[in-house]
Amino acid sequence: MGKKYIAQSLVQKLKKSNYLIATIESCTGGLVANLITDITGSSQVFWGGRVVYDNNAKIALGVDPSIIDTHGAVSYETARSLAEKGLAELQKHSMIKGDNDYNDPKHFICVATTGLAEQDPDKNLEGGVCWIGIASSNINMTFVERVNASPLLTREETKLEFAKKALKFVEKNI
Repeated sequence: MGKKYIAQSLVQKLKKSNYLIATIESCTGGLVANLITDITGSSQVFWGGRVVYDNNAKIALGVDPSIIDTHGAVSYETARSLAEKGLAELQKHSMIKGDNDYNDPKHFICVATTGLAEQDPDKNLEGGVCWIGIASSNINMTFVERVNASPLLTREETKLEFAKKALKFVEKNI
């Protein structure tokens, strides 16, 4: 399935279900947001996104530093916190009325990615690993999933694979 089809399908489902989405991305570096905004009409469902590549950027978003210290930036716990902090930011700021293209969404959802596209032998870290977190306003749970990419993929291919899996994970959970 091509990236355009995956994003188109998600945007249609977001519209139909009256969702507004935000992205918080580390390892995907903005690719999830890019895939969504490549679709005509995505401004009706896409609020915005952040790239929080550095740990200090994650902390500035609101992730407790002890989560990163204890579990690492590439972890279930960090993905969960990123998604929840992103959802809180989306809900807070989207309530400000103004000129926007979306029509009073009933639901808010945030997808977050944190991972490692390549192996880092200096830090003994496994590459090709991504944690995807999804927090939604209409449920009291945050879903987190670990995905792995083939070690045969390039860095760019790995990032794209993670971004496509994030889109599929969101669509599965709305």
